[in-house]
Order: sequence, then C-alpha cells, then structure tokens
Amino acid sequence: MNTREIVHVLADRTRAAIAVAALLVPSPAIAADAKAAAHPTAANHDEPDQSPGRDVWQKPDEVMSLLQLWPGNVVADISAGAGYFEPFLARAVGPTGRVLALDLEPRLVTRLKRRVEKKGLGNVSVRQVAASDPGLADGSVDRLLVVDTWHRLPHRAQYAAAMNRALRPGGFVVVVGFTPQSPKGPPAHARLAPATVIAELQSGGFSARTVAESLPFQYVVIGQKQVASKGRPAPTARQRALVDIINTNASNARFTRGVNSSTLETLARALEPTDDSELRALLFHDDPIVTRTAASVFAARGDRGLAVLREVAVDAALPADNRSIVDDVIWTANARQAAATGARRYVNPAPERSRAPLPPRGAGTALDED
Repeated sequence: MNTREIVHVLADRTRAAIAVAALLVPSPAIAADAKAAAHPTAANHDEPDQSPGRDVWQKPDEVMSLLQLWPGNVVADISAGAGYFEPFLARAVGPTGRVLALDLEPRLVTRLKRRVEKKGLGNVSVRQVAASDPGLADGSVDRLLVVDTWHRLPHRAQYAAAMNRALRPGGFVVVVGFTPQSPKGPPAHARLAPATVIAELQSGGFSARTVAESLPFQYVVIGQKQVASKGRPAPTARQRALVDIINTNASNARFTRGVNSSTLETLARALEPTDDSELRALLFHDDPIVTRTAASVFAARGDRGLAVLREVAVDAALPADNRSIVDDVIWTANARQAAATGARRYVNPAPERSRAPLPPRGAGTALDED
C-alpha cells in the first residue's frame, strides 16, 4: 500500500469515528430530558429520598426539632415520596400519635405502604391525595411537613388555604426548599425563593417567616395558623377542672411565684393519658401561675416540644406576661438536662428573638421544693 492509499484509509477511519461519536452525543432535546430526569418531578421523586449520604445534608434531626412534635400529635407529610422522614416522624409522635404520609403517585403510595409495613411503623397511615388538596379534614392535624415539594404544587395559594383549614389552633407548617445556590434539587428555574413561599402561605391565611437553621442546601419557612382570640379559645370543662387543681395548691407556694413541687405532683396524679392537649391549652392561659404550672409539668417529664413556644410566630399567641415565665421554665429544663448528661456549663442558645430567655431567678424554680 502506497502513501496515497494509506492517507485515504486513515481519512475514511476518521470520518467513521466522527459519525459514531455523533451518534453517542445526545441532541439538545435528549440532553434536556436527561437533565430533567436527574431532578425528580412530582411523578418521580422517590430516588433522592434514598440517595446515599442524605442524612449528612438533610439533617433530619434538625428538621424534626423545627417541627417540635409532642407525643400524641398528628403530623402530615405532604408528598412523602419513598418515606424518608416517616421513621423520624413516627418516633417523635409515639404510639399515641399518628403520621399521615401523603403522596400523589399511586406507584409511590404502593411502595411507601410496603416500606411502612416492613419497618413496622404502626402509627403511619399512607394515603394517595390530589395535587390540588391534601385531603385533610378541618382541624385534624397539629403539624404539616413539606420537604422539596412546594414548588411542584400547581395551585399553591389554594393548597395553602387547605392546609390552614386542616391545622388545629397553634399548629404550623414547615416548608423546606432548595436554595438557588444548592448543587442538589430541581433545575434553577423551578426553585422558589423563600419570599415567594412566604407570600403564598400568607395568601392562604398563614403568618409566615423564615427560621434560622444550618441546612447546607436548603432553607426553611414556617407558616403559623392564625386563629381567633389570639390562639386562646374558650376553656373546656376539663381545662377548668385542671385550673381548679392548680389554684387550690397555688396558695401554698410562697417563694416560687405560685408553683411548687406539691402542686406539680398533685396535678400529675390527676392527669389522664388524654389530657396532653388540655394541658398544652393551659400554656396560653391568662393566669401566669396556670401557665407556669402547665409548662413545669412538660419540663419535668423532659418534653422538648415545649420549646416551640419560643418561636416568634407561636410566641405571639401567648399572653405577654407569660412569655418570660415559659422561657424561664424551658431554660431550667434545658440546664438540668445538660447537667444530667455531664455538661459542665449550659449556654442558652438564644433562639431567633430580640429578647433572650431569662435564667432562673433565685433559689426557687418551678421544679424546686417550696
């Protein structure tokens, strides 16, 4: 083979290689489809739930702390996907609480039901719902969780109003979304700014704001349900009975501003398993002694959910004179828990408020003997 023939052979091979490469490079339309597939839509958002290492950046414990769930609460996870948060939610509300795992896609609902059954999450119910409505009865849930989903809903103002109706007084929704700078999440054009989420929740009747957090790729917006009477509905007969127990013993507390261990023990013995919601309602009572006693019961049994009262949106519903009292009880409970775990010094985290919680004043606290 002479030189000319060799050149022609090499040229033919080069053209063939270029043709093969062209077949391997996707067209712009195919590339766009591939990019969309990498960022799940409402019909395909189960894979990120199971991605390795999600715990590192999702920080589920921090998200749970923002929800501030009590044992016995009812919480709905909107567009639960593969059920990433369900084990955390089920543990937080306990056997007396309920988790409603909601999703739009039949395939994901079927898969989630299998996962819930496999993990033995007996307090989790899985439901298929419509994209326009969470399908929750009015006043039926205490908390709502919406993670990486709000931008997918087609009629968000309408959806916000439905969520507002579904919440009980004092309830709120936690919306978690990807920041514009995040390397994870949907395409940039599909992401929503926190201000947009706040405006849409407000259009549904919520009082909404961002909250401080340390999630590396996401922001958090909390929408608080607004209710009449500043969150303090007329007391029930059971609440009045509990107030009577508190007032009967309050006169014996001379140095602890109306609260002592005797009062707490008497009230604790009188409480029924179904009284948690009634006791929480007393946190909004106009009488500081009643508020302090109710808060002290939660603190004495280590109920971390009491800290939700330090959120500005919720705190605004408290009688003004009672906010420092509740802060005092929370501070005391946190300090004692820190001491019990071996901490040498407890530093008040001073949450997002202009006034830091007050430390216990004097020798007498809500948990001390008179």
